[in-house]
Amino acid sequence: MKNMRTKQILMMMVCCFILFSCKKDKDNSPACGISMDGIAGSYKVTKIQYKAPDSDDVLDFMEFMDECQKDDITTLYSNGKYKLDDGGLVCEPDETDEGFWVIKDQTILSDGRINGTIENYNCKTLVYYMKDVLVDGDKMTFTAERQ
Repeated sequence: MKNMRTKQILMMMVCCFILFSCKKDKDNSPACGISMDGIAGSYKVTKIQYKAPDSDDVLDFMEFMDECQKDDITTLYSNGKYKLDDGGLVCEPDETDEGFWVIKDQTILSDGRINGTIENYNCKTLVYYMKDVLVDGDKMTFTAERQ
């Protein structure tokens, strides 16, 4: 009986040693906050909603886009460059573009199409909006999914 008790204690010690000696692997992915490093990546716009100033209706603005525009991929690089790839269905003329972007006070600014105030970002989905796009008081909201 004493032998059995000793074996049980020894087994418990071995189990504890194994359990507590395991360490969690470090996460080497960049923090996904609202920063150049956190947002950097490739995105595809999956939804564009438009709300006119005097209306409660929200329009699906993607209905008004050409099919060749709906599959474009925008890659934001942490060094401040971006590339818009007119992949899949290619538009005529080709809409591939390159430029520069920056984040300032929760706002994405670029010398191209990527501009707006960040409404939400969860490391996979980026939601940003622009106001006064077509008329004063309107709002256009873009939802982009990380690819």
